[in-house]
Amino acid sequence: YTFEHPSPPHMIRIALIIVTILISLRHYGQISIIEGDSLVFVEKSLKKLNKNVNFTIIPGPVYGATQNLGFAVLPMLVYNLDKQDKLSPPSSSALMVFLDFHGSWNLAVKQSLYWNQNKWRAFFMAGLGKMQLRFFGVGRDTSIIDNDPANYDWVTQSLGNFSMSCYRKVVSSLYAGLEYNYTYSRVDARDSFGIVRLNNEGFSDGETTRESLLVPTLVWDNRDNIYWSVKGYYSSLNFILSNRFLLSSINFGVINGQASGYYQPLKCLPRFSVAWNLYLQAAWGNLPYTRYADYGRGDKVTGYSSGKYTDHQEIAIQAEFRYDVWKFIAAGAYAGTGKIFPSFDRFGPSVWLHFGGLRTYVNIIPSRNIRLRLDAAIGRKDWGFYVGIGQGI
Repeated sequence: YTFEHPSPPHMIRIALIIVTILISLRHYGQISIIEGDSLVFVEKSLKKLNKNVNFTIIPGPVYGATQNLGFAVLPMLVYNLDKQDKLSPPSSSALMVFLDFHGSWNLAVKQSLYWNQNKWRAFFMAGLGKMQLRFFGVGRDTSIIDNDPANYDWVTQSLGNFSMSCYRKVVSSLYAGLEYNYTYSRVDARDSFGIVRLNNEGFSDGETTRESLLVPTLVWDNRDNIYWSVKGYYSSLNFILSNRFLLSSINFGVINGQASGYYQPLKCLPRFSVAWNLYLQAAWGNLPYTRYADYGRGDKVTGYSSGKYTDHQEIAIQAEFRYDVWKFIAAGAYAGTGKIFPSFDRFGPSVWLHFGGLRTYVNIIPSRNIRLRLDAAIGRKDWGFYVGIGQGI
């Protein structure tokens, strides 16, 4: 399918929004690995600029999946490209910056666009960073691991990423599209113990990979609201192929998919809703470390430190019960389970990794039902506290 460029009025709006970001938010920047963790939020409506634009900043301390204390800032603009378009979800522009006290930093920008009566969707993301991570190894999926320092070594991951994608509605709520993704990654051990652990897991100190990927994707989305859904379904299926023909340094393939459902099961309790999510990954070939299934990162799983359980394949499922307690406050309780495993014939011996937690949602942009999410979770011999924007499932 060919890409239709936005009409001139849309391009003018996009240009004005980008200029506004550069003028108003030039002191801020991004995070990609942590979801925009914070404890304080401020909302403003830019009435003087455009009544169609909402502006929110989420700054504050972070204690994310890497278990390091740091600080993050997420300024975000939310708007409609065409105020007469009542079907398209609101578009958004975001900058993020993250710093911690162990030398980690991450900077990125993200753009999401919806237009033409929700027939077209386009996304852009660029990021750069250096993260201090715990390296537990690969394939430790048959036993429960705690956070004892003897179980991991610290490594430094340098990462640069650029991606752009576009989707067109094909029929009903089905979208088809293509993503291009370029990633640069380098992993360095801090000391000789880390070098030994990397070598034992099949990696080398200072190993560098470059991935140039084309990702065909199918999406089904008939949710009533992309930020806070109480009815409808969302599912996606994408195929990642990396080979030297596409200028990648290694050959591998990954198929991952997810599906979510949203319901209001009780007519007598309209404030009560239920959500569920299923996530799957299957991979083969010479995977770089960044492409391994990582339980607790990118799969909506909480309660586990990133990097503790990694391997080629993954399955995870969870359900959440939510209730709108007050005008701007909602509460959620959820539970789930899943596992990481090297191949389908090793599915049985791998342990089930259960998790559960409580969420509080604060409606920071009521006109668009966009909510700040505070999330406390417990896993098996692990835990986590998370902050983000939007629903947890």
